Amino acid sequence: MFRLFFQIIVIGLCSILFGFAFNTFLIPHKLTSGGVTGIAFFIHHFTSINTGWVILAINFPLFFIGLKYLGKRFVLLTGYAVLVLSFSMKFIPIHAISPDILLSSIIGGALYGIAVGIIIRLGGSTGGTDIISLTLAKQKNMQVGFLNTCMNLLVVGISGLIFGWNITLYTIIAIYVAGRAVDMVYTTQNKLTLTIVTEKYEELSEALIRLHARGVTITDAEGAYTHKPRKVLTTVITKFELNETKHTIRSVDSKAFVNIMQTMEVMGRFRRD
Repeated sequence: MFRLFFQIIVIGLCSILFGFAFNTFLIPHKLTSGGVTGIAFFIHHFTSINTGWVILAINFPLFFIGLKYLGKRFVLLTGYAVLVLSFSMKFIPIHAISPDILLSSIIGGALYGIAVGIIIRLGGSTGGTDIISLTLAKQKNMQVGFLNTCMNLLVVGISGLIFGWNITLYTIIAIYVAGRAVDMVYTTQNKLTLTIVTEKYEELSEALIRLHARGVTITDAEGAYTHKPRKVLTTVITKFELNETKHTIRSVDSKAFVNIMQTMEVMGRFRRD
C-alpha cells in the first residue's frame, strides 16, 4: 500500500515536471520531442488545440498494447501519468524561461528525460512511444532510451519540413539528451555480472536466490597465495538491483570479495521482471 501511494505521488510530480519542461523550454522555441508528444505539438501548431488533450486522445489505443504486454497495473499508472501530464500542459503557461534555444533544448530534454525515466522506473510511462519502447525492450532486451530515440526520427523529419532544419537540429539535441537521461535513470536493461568469493557460500547463494529469484553458479577455486580451497559465486543482476544486492552480501558476509563487471548481453533464460 505504501509503495502504491509512493508511486502515485512521484509519478504525479514527474508528470508535472514533464509538462513544465515542454511548456517552458521546448514548445516556446518550437522544439518537439518526437513520438506522440511531437505529433500533438504539430496539431497544436496548426489548430491551436491544447497539446495535453491531443496526447490524451492519441494514447487511448496504445493502452491496449500496454495491457496485453505490460500488464494492468502498468496501464493504470500510465493512464494516471498521461492524465496528470495532459492537465499540467493545459494549465502551465507556455512561456520561455530562457531566450537561448540551445540552452533550452539541453535543459528541456534533460528534465523531460529524467521525468520519463523515473516514471518508467516506478512501473508506469508517459504513454505514446514509451509503451512501444517498453514492449520491445521487454521482448528484445534493448535500452528504452535508445528505442525512443530511434522512433523519434520520423517526427524529427516532419519537424524539419514544417519548421525548418535549423530548429530541427536543436530538436535532435533535445531528443538525444532526453534519451540519455532516460537510460541513466531507468537502468533495468543494464546488466552486471557479480563474481563473489566467500566462505559463507551456502547462506549467500540462498540469500541471492531469494532476493532476485535467479540462478547462482557455485564454482570450486583455490587461492593462489594461501592455496586454500574457496567457493566462487557468479550471478547476473540488473544495475537497478545493485545497491540492494550489495546490502544483502554485506549482511551475510561482510568479508566477501566481490568483483562487479559490466555485461554487454545476456542470452538464455534471465528473469527480467
